[in-house]
Amino acid sequence: MALTYRIRALCLVFAGLYCAPGAHAEDIRYPAKPIKLVVPYAPGGPTDLVGRSLAAALARQLGQPVVVENKAGAGGVIGAGSVVNAAPDGYTLLLGLQGPITINPALTKVPYDPFRDLIAVRMIATAPMILMASKKSGIGTLGEISARAKAGSAGLNIGSSGTGTLPHVAAELIKHETGANLVHIPYKGAGPALIDLHAGHIDLLFSDLQVGLPYVQSGQATALAVTSPQRSPMLPNVPTLAESGLGKVKLAGWYGIFAPRGTSAAVLSALDRAVDGVFRDAAFKQTLENQGSTPSALGGAKFVEFLRAEYGQWSRLGRSITIKMD
Repeated sequence: MALTYRIRALCLVFAGLYCAPGAHAEDIRYPAKPIKLVVPYAPGGPTDLVGRSLAAALARQLGQPVVVENKAGAGGVIGAGSVVNAAPDGYTLLLGLQGPITINPALTKVPYDPFRDLIAVRMIATAPMILMASKKSGIGTLGEISARAKAGSAGLNIGSSGTGTLPHVAAELIKHETGANLVHIPYKGAGPALIDLHAGHIDLLFSDLQVGLPYVQSGQATALAVTSPQRSPMLPNVPTLAESGLGKVKLAGWYGIFAPRGTSAAVLSALDRAVDGVFRDAAFKQTLENQGSTPSALGGAKFVEFLRAEYGQWSRLGRSITIKMD
């Protein structure tokens, strides 16, 4: 009888030794199947383009397909929420950006806490915007916007690609900082807004650099400032916001990889190594260059620190003025 108990005990020990490494080995083998990268906006836009190029580059690094799934709606909140609720196994990731990560959570109620429910794996790139003026407005510099406000002239219409987007809150922030009388005109995407800017139906517009650049280069609009910390090589004669007297305003867009809270350290480490390889991927680097974006390897605590600072900026703006979020 005693021998039987000993045999059973040994079996349990060996079973434990067998099962424990097995669970760990699952992470070590990561990835063992295709990965889904959720892009929280519709296909065809700049974010989707970056997402698809990133997915291809990650697949080359990880040796497994990385499939893009577009989940648009509510300023990116629907897509981000789907990743929050996904299994934390590394097989569902989010291409995050300011809309669903810092803007909407700071200005309205969303069904998740980006700092509690998501892990900020790595920033991928920063993506500057340009502030443009229509030719009919006669505005040639950012300073002229403030000058018009001080002179008590009529308000200026400033368009955006939609309520709750970075161009929208950028418009509100510029309005707050300069005291200019700006009236926000939301559109369903950057395309219609650019058409109306060219026609003179709106006076001002923040746009992704890639989208707005052709309008500036063809003389259909005037570039007043870029939102990047340094001047863009694509528009070397256009000043930054800081050079235009708005050094405290931080408006550069960005892209990053996020995972559900609870994702193991082993999986996060594998993703981190893969991202290092992505930055050496020629095709991905070319995609960013074509957009005027800059690779950024910000990760870990520094990435979280950046996100909290940006969240704080939008929260302070929300307390200062009323921003209606649809």
